[in-house]
Amino acid sequence: MGTPNFTAPPPDPQPPAIDAFLSAVDHTMNSNTLLLTADCDVPIAAGNRQNVLHTFLRSTLFEQLMRAADARRNWHNLSDEYDSEPFEHPLLHEDFRATVSPLDHAGILARLRWMLCEAFSPYGHHYPAADAERLVRGFAQELFGVNNSAWSFAAVSPDFLRSTGYYSGEEPQQPVYFDGSGSDTATFIHRDRTFHLLLTNGSP
Repeated sequence: MGTPNFTAPPPDPQPPAIDAFLSAVDHTMNSNTLLLTADCDVPIAAGNRQNVLHTFLRSTLFEQLMRAADARRNWHNLSDEYDSEPFEHPLLHEDFRATVSPLDHAGILARLRWMLCEAFSPYGHHYPAADAERLVRGFAQELFGVNNSAWSFAAVSPDFLRSTGYYSGEEPQQPVYFDGSGSDTATFIHRDRTFHLLLTNGSP
């Protein structure tokens, strides 16, 4: 089997339920939450998703989608220019594992609820359980549709993007995304040839 290739769907406006959930996670975790979507030219399954993910992370499309999602969310932290000068480094950290750990459907919903109700919230912006459930269900229904059994899910170790150095004290090399805390998360969601990558980087 050859190296997977990737394409991205047209940049349509984000559905309200998707935007509402991402904005809620931003509010709770003080995060720059991003959702990337792409298609692969081979079906993705448990046996090849680690390879598919690693190949995607090393692709030009990954960085393009990161910058586009950052602009779409109005963060502009990953602009082509930072302090009026182009970035000298790629987004991808040189040494990464991006290890995937499988989640079942209950596990992915619990992970999404955790972001709104339990994750570290530096400004105390946790959502009441009922509000969180509404936001999670809306997000899941929009992303997975009615036939959610066709989707597979995995947590990904968040070690593949450059760090702000907030917790380690290391000097950041722009562009950066992760902060090095438990609020850094990456979630891989896939069905057939389509996948999503949900990222959070909450910090004080």
